[in-house]
Amino acid sequence: MTGLAIPGVVVGTAHATPQATATTTYSGDPDKAAPTTSTTPVSSSTSGIADKGKTGKKTTHTVREGDTLWDIAAQQLGSGEEWQRLYGANTDKVADPDLIFPGQSLTVDSTAPKATPPQKAKPTTPAHPSASKKDRARACAGTLDDWIEQAREELRKNGDLVPSAAAMKARVMTESGGNPKAINLTDSNAAAGTPSKGLIQVIDPTFQTYRLKHLVNDPFDPVANLVAGVRYANDVYGSFEKIAYQAGGY
Repeated sequence: MTGLAIPGVVVGTAHATPQATATTTYSGDPDKAAPTTSTTPVSSSTSGIADKGKTGKKTTHTVREGDTLWDIAAQQLGSGEEWQRLYGANTDKVADPDLIFPGQSLTVDSTAPKATPPQKAKPTTPAHPSASKKDRARACAGTLDDWIEQAREELRKNGDLVPSAAAMKARVMTESGGNPKAINLTDSNAAAGTPSKGLIQVIDPTFQTYRLKHLVNDPFDPVANLVAGVRYANDVYGSFEKIAYQAGGY
């Protein structure tokens, strides 16, 4: 995929200005006669170079790897600044001048009108998937014991190995102190761009892999977070109970 490069300096070939040729002749006695000088203009072979591509003739150019509209305009129309004219001749096949592809056949027409690219929409921040009223209420109400029991029930219904409530509470207090909105911004996970989140401190990739899909897709949701953390520990360590009471992370 290639794009519209930032304009650079297009280096051309310098041509000397044609100079007249002076011819000196003498008449009469060479020792007394005064010289007579005549000037013969020399025809230039460089005329028309500056008008390269301005003949109005249409040609085609097959896009190669690394091509940009600026580069093609510089080669075919004499100036990279003519890229908008090149774009104007190909709006039927080039939706975005930043995106041209190897193998595309572009029309090169020095008389085509210059076209202005459409304004790109500003990116928006995706919203979290909508949660049910029950999910939203659970995230801001209830107690740690309530969340643990709900998580154990979800694990049981899904056929997962269900740890004791005491084991889950011990791990939660070590990881987050019981705060469902906890986030660790100082460890190696945070340095890698995936900070640990929620009651039982799971990173986003782990949460997405081990969460139950019918629960709210939010690592800060206490029940969804507990379920994902337990299922991860069951899978990696054999059972959640093995890491429930250990010091440090898991």
